[in-house]
Amino acid sequence: MSGGVGSPPARDTLQSHDGSPQDIPDSGGRQQFRRYRRRRSSIGLFAVADERKGPLPFGGGFGSPTGERYTSPQSLPDASPWERWDSAGEDLKTPIPRKLFGAGEGREVGDLAEGLNVPGSHARTPNTREQQRRVTLTASPNSSPIILKTVKKEDQLEVTDSAEESFARFAGILDATFQGHFSFPELMLQYEAVCRDLVDLVREEASETHRVTEDRLMRQKALMLHGEAASWSLLWYLFGKSSEDMFMDDDDDTPVTSEEEACEFIASDQNAQLCSRIVQWLETLASKELDYEKKHKGWYAGSYAQKLGVWRHTQNAIRKKTGGVVQHLDPDAPSREQAQLHSEDQKLEESLLEDVWKLLLAGRLEEAQDLCRSAGQAWRAASLGGCGELGPSPTVEAWKRKSRDWSLHADGRGRDRSLKAVELESGSGHQRRFWKWACFAASNNIGDSLHESKYEAAIFASQCGNVKRMLPVCFTWEAACWAMVRSWLDVEVDLQLSSAHILKSPQELNDETIGGPELWPQPVVNQQPRDLHSLFQKLLTGDLVNETVRRSCKEQQRLVQMDLMLGDITHLLELLRTWIAPSQDIRDTSRPHGHPQMIRFGAHLVLVLRYILSDELKEQFKEKLWLIGDLILNTYAIFLFTQKKEELVGVYASQLAPHLCVELYVHMIDLRENESVPVKYKIFKSAIEYLPFISEDGTKGSFADIISRVLSKSRDIKSDSRPLAKVEISGQRLQTIRKAHAVQWLCFLPPPSLSSVDVLRAELLARALEYSNILFREYSLSCLWRTPEMPVGAHVLLGHLAEPLNQPTDALLSLDQLRVQENLQEFEEWREYYACDALYRNWLKIEQGNSVVPIDELSSDEKERAATAAQQALDAASSLLQRNHGMWLAGVDDVAEDDLAPDWVELQCTGMLSSSSGSSLVPDASVCTALVDALYNCGAIQGVQRQLTVDVTVNGKDHSLVDILLRCLPVKGDGLGSNTDYDGGLLASIMAYAVKGELPHFRAGIVLEVLRLDAWYISGDGIQQVQAGYIVQGLCRRCCLPELVLRSMQVKVALAEASVEVDDEDYDVLELVASKEYELFQLFSQRQLQELLQFERRARIYSLEVLEASGFFSDTSAPLQDMQET
Repeated sequence: MSGGVGSPPARDTLQSHDGSPQDIPDSGGRQQFRRYRRRRSSIGLFAVADERKGPLPFGGGFGSPTGERYTSPQSLPDASPWERWDSAGEDLKTPIPRKLFGAGEGREVGDLAEGLNVPGSHARTPNTREQQRRVTLTASPNSSPIILKTVKKEDQLEVTDSAEESFARFAGILDATFQGHFSFPELMLQYEAVCRDLVDLVREEASETHRVTEDRLMRQKALMLHGEAASWSLLWYLFGKSSEDMFMDDDDDTPVTSEEEACEFIASDQNAQLCSRIVQWLETLASKELDYEKKHKGWYAGSYAQKLGVWRHTQNAIRKKTGGVVQHLDPDAPSREQAQLHSEDQKLEESLLEDVWKLLLAGRLEEAQDLCRSAGQAWRAASLGGCGELGPSPTVEAWKRKSRDWSLHADGRGRDRSLKAVELESGSGHQRRFWKWACFAASNNIGDSLHESKYEAAIFASQCGNVKRMLPVCFTWEAACWAMVRSWLDVEVDLQLSSAHILKSPQELNDETIGGPELWPQPVVNQQPRDLHSLFQKLLTGDLVNETVRRSCKEQQRLVQMDLMLGDITHLLELLRTWIAPSQDIRDTSRPHGHPQMIRFGAHLVLVLRYILSDELKEQFKEKLWLIGDLILNTYAIFLFTQKKEELVGVYASQLAPHLCVELYVHMIDLRENESVPVKYKIFKSAIEYLPFISEDGTKGSFADIISRVLSKSRDIKSDSRPLAKVEISGQRLQTIRKAHAVQWLCFLPPPSLSSVDVLRAELLARALEYSNILFREYSLSCLWRTPEMPVGAHVLLGHLAEPLNQPTDALLSLDQLRVQENLQEFEEWREYYACDALYRNWLKIEQGNSVVPIDELSSDEKERAATAAQQALDAASSLLQRNHGMWLAGVDDVAEDDLAPDWVELQCTGMLSSSSGSSLVPDASVCTALVDALYNCGAIQGVQRQLTVDVTVNGKDHSLVDILLRCLPVKGDGLGSNTDYDGGLLASIMAYAVKGELPHFRAGIVLEVLRLDAWYISGDGIQQVQAGYIVQGLCRRCCLPELVLRSMQVKVALAEASVEVDDEDYDVLELVASKEYELFQLFSQRQLQELLQFERRARIYSLEVLEASGFFSDTSAPLQDMQET
């Protein structure tokens, strides 16, 4: 066998110990002054258009904590990449503010993790590189300060990082798979293709001119994506690649060959099948690397001129009788003569052997043989084919492919029969064992001296499973793993064949020498691992393993791949959790410490495992797969949210546990409440497209559950809901705006691509009406002050619902289960009420503006404007009161459920004790006690009979508010059966005293401004059954109708004072209030009735003064003055 001197190869293809085959070569000469440039973007399969152009945050390096089973735990880096989302990767350890929104909004990303008990994430900070100036540091030798001089101002450039486009592309492929366009095995191949495409783009970018930091980050991104592509490929080989069975020809009665027996064993034995799939995976990776070199570099292993292996320089040296070289040209001459080839031939020989080794690593046996023949070494090509064209361990697919190829040629059947004849003559497997024994002997005798090639020893060792001779030339983890797994598989096949065909007795075998071919594969059995775990341990701690391979064993993707091959899903999920989410013993859980690409990979890996594992494995790893998997998915969804990619969240949120899905969207909506409408619509669209509107089986989070939580949370009292001074907002609360904007999530139009879009639109509008009515009731009880400031919350609600209500309501009215008709009727009545309220406040604003000017100085236009506004307000109020004779908001919710038999009725209220001056009464224990006594006294004897209970406490979130709870027994007409009084019953009458500020034995002038109000039917065990809307509606009638009447009378007085004639027949509000038929006077308190009479008296007096001025009383014996005195 040919040896060779260990001189450096002719071409620099030997990989160093410090690199890997994925390392990107340094670019050549750098262009001067080329510092800023526009990067090319990646447009790939299922790319999702992003409304916000610009780079995604992508940090640089990350620590790789190792698995406990392979090595000791490694410490994480001091600073996590999440501490700086910088696409350029400059100064990764520079801390930045963790703000999600602008400075004025004051919301932090950490808020998203609160309540979810999952790590949050950092926000994307503005890319400073887009706006930075190039500066030069200059300093004179004698001066200490460094002066910053502006050299060049760059225009804002759109910088797109191709690697970060993987977020949208991965989501698009996953969405297509869920829709049935791809199977999950196809999804794995698609993911691998995406990663390789991104690797090519990053490599192309790395070939351009960059700064040192950019070069390092480009290399790192390429390595990460390359490792991820390898993991997706492995996942396909392990779980996605279908298994094929051998189908022997029953008509062929000739004995089977050892090749067919080996193929059958690999297909039937579980361990052999696993090793075969791993070998195919590793060979595929190496083959794709060769294809990349051929495509992008124009050459690959073996691509050089022919006949360079015939040793021409050595031949010339022999002719010239030059010493120091071999004297013969046969292949065994260097070993036999212990001499070297000519130095030039030795370089070419080393290059040839290295290329042959690369082709064997890539599983290209035929190409390696063709390379040897083209180089003039046909004998070497023959030495590689001792086990036939398919190699020592053929797969079923290769065997069937060979059978099909042979059937297409005329001599195919003859070649097959000739192989069978050889084995029939010499014995099954005899030629195989002899050839392997010869390769083992050759690999042991070559490579020890300096002039002999280690590649040649490794080539022969690869044919017989001699691991010790292969590992010295394995400089990558893939090569070392291939050498060990391939040799293990070959030895397993040899053991199976030798046990099936024993030519000698055990006694005869013991008499044989240790080196005999009949003992094969005993010489290499001890080199093989017991199992995969011991194999990986050898890769980590073996003496012959290269240091680069040992370091690679600690890389994240290598740990993932080893766990996948071992089938240890539990350990794999734990590793992903430690890389992506902080452990429970870490105090700072507000941010994940994983790399964005690793978080994305972990989320998709979890989803794929959930769908491709067998039912038995799913049950075995169920707890970890769902608990840790949900944690990883939640973390990735939060990361996408922080990167302003809300449209991608839905596809992942739909795979979360129902409660986590709902919590995720609730917090997303909460953090985006101050954003623009397009941003909100992205969240709405992602939820309604990927989640069911109502989850029937409860296995997925539903859109209805999310909206219910959002609406309920918007009404919660928050610590920042304290009112400002009345001179600034006149009783308006910040929370009223927040509550009103919550209904906007129900006013968006569903995408037309959804099925039953009209029904969805009607469902959303029905819920919007129901929620709006609840808010209208609360707003009406908090804006009873006669001030010109508008109740902003109510008008925001009306604005949100204006467009949806302009659509056809046929589908809306068909939803009987949501009491649509009743809610729509109540909404229309509230809309009319707030229209009257707006006209009154508009008149009051004009009136207050005119009051600061002496009446003699007012122009006629100002007087006419005030009179017109007053007339409009009076007309609107009179229209509302006269319609149905003051039965506003009566009978809308007057019938209780037929199957409802409550044990109690309850009224809950949260509000503030304030006065007309704008000051508030801070509640304490004494105030609460006094308020309890006052409220209980309002119940009188009826409260005693119905076991009235009153509870008043200081609100736990805002100490300036009080929580009031009223509860009593239901009676017929008040909690039982039809509620025909329309006044809310006992509880509404008691609460009305507090809202009107007329509580007996309590501080005078103090009113209760309602911020939240709910009424419930309560069962015996204290469970809230359904809302008792009639109580709240009755309370609104008790408070709003009397105030509306008093306001109309106030306007009437103003018109009379301005000498504007008012038709008493059209505006006889007093007669309507006093009517016994409608009994509106029962809604008035004693103070309100007195105020009503005073307004009527003043209006009459002003009218008489106008008549007196016109001379109407000139002939009357009783003067007007006497009438006034009377």
